[in-house]
Amino acid sequence: MRKQNYWGYIFTLPFVINVVVFLIFPVAFSAYISFTQYDLFNAPKWVGLTNWINIINKEEFRIAMRNVFAFALIFVPLQTLFAFLIAFLLNQAIRAKALFRLLYFMPVVTPWLAGGVVWAWMFNYQYGVVNWFLGLVNIDPVRWLDSSSWIVVITSVALVSVWKGLGQSMIILLAGMQNVPKEVLEAGQIDGASGWKQLTHIVFPIVTPMVYLVVILSTISAFQAFDVFLGLFGSIQVGLPKQSVVPNLIVYRDSFVLFKMGPASAMAWILFFVILAVTLVQRSFEKRWVHYD
Repeated sequence: MRKQNYWGYIFTLPFVINVVVFLIFPVAFSAYISFTQYDLFNAPKWVGLTNWINIINKEEFRIAMRNVFAFALIFVPLQTLFAFLIAFLLNQAIRAKALFRLLYFMPVVTPWLAGGVVWAWMFNYQYGVVNWFLGLVNIDPVRWLDSSSWIVVITSVALVSVWKGLGQSMIILLAGMQNVPKEVLEAGQIDGASGWKQLTHIVFPIVTPMVYLVVILSTISAFQAFDVFLGLFGSIQVGLPKQSVVPNLIVYRDSFVLFKMGPASAMAWILFFVILAVTLVQRSFEKRWVHYD
């Protein structure tokens, strides 16, 4: 028995080492250097809560949090709603169902570099296809990505993120809808329930756990937004534009452009606590509309 335990420890040792080296140590070290002045080249110098206080008092941080909250409020509802409707339609008996599922999922596997370049061209003020369509209905062109209004810029980025993440959320919801008992739907049809009533009174209550999962994952993804902004706006500069700055852009700039690892780590931990707080708030409403029975 002892020999079996010995070999058990031997075979699990690589996994334990992996967790310690690549998970526990980086997290602990990040928490430590958030209280230090560290530039990757010199030894960390303890400064206490200075990094945390400076970030909270910084106007750039408040603007970044405003932008990311607005981004989440636009992105999460739109992606959840569209993913739910498309999953419901693709769960019906229609032709070329597999092809449509593939087309909706393709943006998920499309690299952000390629997607960002294409969407930046589509949003171009003079030559973009989006403004061209607006011109067909006599609407003046809009400066989507270089507007002076931050809400226009954030809304544009949120729409691109919906396009990119729609397929993944759709797959999750579609998997839940395929588990809806056909007997329940047939009973609803016999009672005269139309397609809309089936969607709102039968399908939605049954798949609310999947909807809740999509909302949680989308919210975390929204607050961690980075690649969509990098893909649309290009390289990161020292002075980030107020219309498009979000916390993760500041973290990247401070750590890999300015080599201020202390403030960057403090910002990352503040963002972690914000995401945790938002998730706990969402969890508090779970019992009110999520049905597990």
